[in-house]
Amino acid sequence: MIQREAFPVVLAFPPQGHFTQPYLALPCLKSWLESKGFDDVTLRDLSIEAYDHFLSPDYLTWAKSRVEERLPLADLESKSELPFEDMRAWRSAVEVAVSADALIEEVDGAKAVLRGEGCYDTDQYIPAVRALYHGLRLVSAAHFPSELTPHNFTMRYANDRSHEILAATQDEDENPFVRYFRDEILPGLVEKQPRVLGLSVIYGSQLVPALTLGRMVKAALPNCHITAGGGFLAYIGKKLMHAKGIEDCMDSMIFHEGEIPLEQLCTTLRDGSDDLSEVGSLTWFDRRGESVVTVENTPAHPVKLDDAPIPNFDGLPLERYMSPEVVIPYDINRGCYYGECTFCTLPTVIGPGFRERSAETIAKHVVQLRDRHKTARFNFITDCMPPGMIRDLPEALIEAEANITWWSDARVEPKAYGVDGAQKLYEAGCRKLLFGFETATPRLLKMMKKGQSLRGVVEVSDNCAKAGISVTWYAMVGFPSETTEEARSTLQFIQEHSDSVREVSLQTFHIDEVSQVYREPDKFGLVMHDDPEADLQLYHDYELAEGVSEGGMTQEEAAEMFEEMMGGLRASLPLFSGDNIFYFRQKSHYFLNLSRGVTPDDFIANAALRTAARSERDAHPDLAPVEGLVMRDLAFGYTGVLETLAHPLARAARPDFLTGRFVADAEAEARKRLGSAAREPRVLAYDRTNHDFVELRPDGRRALSALQKAGTLNALMERLDPDAPNAARAFENLTAFARNLYKLGLLAPEGQHQLTPMSSTPTPVSTPEIEHAR
Repeated sequence: MIQREAFPVVLAFPPQGHFTQPYLALPCLKSWLESKGFDDVTLRDLSIEAYDHFLSPDYLTWAKSRVEERLPLADLESKSELPFEDMRAWRSAVEVAVSADALIEEVDGAKAVLRGEGCYDTDQYIPAVRALYHGLRLVSAAHFPSELTPHNFTMRYANDRSHEILAATQDEDENPFVRYFRDEILPGLVEKQPRVLGLSVIYGSQLVPALTLGRMVKAALPNCHITAGGGFLAYIGKKLMHAKGIEDCMDSMIFHEGEIPLEQLCTTLRDGSDDLSEVGSLTWFDRRGESVVTVENTPAHPVKLDDAPIPNFDGLPLERYMSPEVVIPYDINRGCYYGECTFCTLPTVIGPGFRERSAETIAKHVVQLRDRHKTARFNFITDCMPPGMIRDLPEALIEAEANITWWSDARVEPKAYGVDGAQKLYEAGCRKLLFGFETATPRLLKMMKKGQSLRGVVEVSDNCAKAGISVTWYAMVGFPSETTEEARSTLQFIQEHSDSVREVSLQTFHIDEVSQVYREPDKFGLVMHDDPEADLQLYHDYELAEGVSEGGMTQEEAAEMFEEMMGGLRASLPLFSGDNIFYFRQKSHYFLNLSRGVTPDDFIANAALRTAARSERDAHPDLAPVEGLVMRDLAFGYTGVLETLAHPLARAARPDFLTGRFVADAEAEARKRLGSAAREPRVLAYDRTNHDFVELRPDGRRALSALQKAGTLNALMERLDPDAPNAARAFENLTAFARNLYKLGLLAPEGQHQLTPMSSTPTPVSTPEIEHAR
């Protein structure tokens, strides 16, 4: 028997990905390698590990002191006016000044709420989510101007220029992952001595962290081969592999599907060869000569998906995700069976072709994963479920007695999602479906080659909603030649069908060079503008061709329309109103509530009631200030600064997970057009009970301080002289002020305002049995 040399492999998911559930790619790769004889494969979700590390009392304490050194508030407050270029720094400094101590004390409790039964209690959930968001604001301020959120990671370095990305990997002041990797991750990797480190880069927000880690590992472990793959690299990977200096951060890149290429790569390296020319779908740095040469290999054969082994999540810290129950992702197919949409590039970059597992295989795997990980919650990964699968999968899940709940993306197929079909999906555990609606303009749907009608969209959505399945629509604004009137018609159409549509994932349209829109701009009335300085450019600027797209929105107009449409959605969709939107933003949390037997109608009704109840709050005698309020005098208006930073020009300089597009000159243009903030005395309060920032006028602080001294509104009223001049007006003003503070959460009925710290121990979650019938 041949004894092979130990060949450790580490597969890592770099920061930043969403923190509510694990990602699927690496468990698929681990399972495949193990089925081929590689018995030492370790999974690391460095993203959830990083979030857990950053959102800790020790790290936040360090971050607070660092912010005080790097962003001295006194210097910013001494200015005669606050220029645009200082607004982000000022905002960060004032928020840290009032919130840091509360966040340090409460962050463990907030994580425990999301990981326990408290996640299903709105009164605990909303403050806990806010606390984590604000905790990440504190982390970001320590590395200003970088920003880490639950949805994104950005730095001042442009993501489409390789020399800036490489500089970012070595900037310890602004890149929080330099210190984190060096102190927390690298020692364990050095001890492990992996022969291969595989990095899964799905999002653009992961690029700098991935290359940061790659650089460190190459320096510390020269015999470790570093390879990377994933959705984002399928777009820019070839450019990246030809960029000068990337060879210091990695050795190769796998394009598209990873199972067979990674197996071939590991086999070749284990056999002692440095000739990687036979590894399919691999682009690699050949270091055998005097200079490093980039080599592009031919594509590998696709995996027969039904023969692929069940994904193996062993080794991932499932208990550390910010959810009370782990939601397991599972790929029922790969690619898109439709593959015609002119704006969509997923069929191209996922490759190769459309393949699916049989319904019987899916059901068998789901039952095994359910039993192994003690969870009945699943996210079926699919670009769109084919009609045959819509029919077959429910039957297979019911026959296998899977007793699970699940959600997935879907395509509008009226025949498949009939009344009976939707009901059967519900009985098989489906609780949420996301459909590509896009727009209410038939002309644009035809340009997009969506192959669907508005009537069909409504029919499918109504059938699903009546069956008890929550419906989400994907929508976009700014498709070439779309007018402002057409965009408003889309908003109106959504609002008219809000009885069936619970969520809308709205994004601005942007063009990447893989799409048909980029390759054939004349068909869409566009003139493309490529940036010769952006060697990693993915999204491209464009303008409307003269005389071709009369009335169409410019990119800036589309960004402004995005804000208008989001405002309309907040006003008309209960799940988007006020702080209810946190359920939409956290990837799995709304779905988990549905999985507990709450119907979409009931959840939406409760959200609407909660919003209405807060807006209808009125003053009454026993109102008292909530405990733990922290207040600070400001030289500038906090709300005004936030409004300026929310302007489309300001957001284009720092794209978030909704707007997406980076505009290189947006910062300079915003500086010129948005101007400065004048001095305007204000007070910023931090309510540590609700974990919210509230701005007051100076006289508001005086009145609030008087309320704190008196104890209750009634006690303060009794101190007023009813015979004094203007007494009636004073009573009226004080009552109105108390009413507003009650709505804002700074006052509460006496006996309900005591500060109760969140427990740092999650309350255990019990998963009730899932019944097949409603």
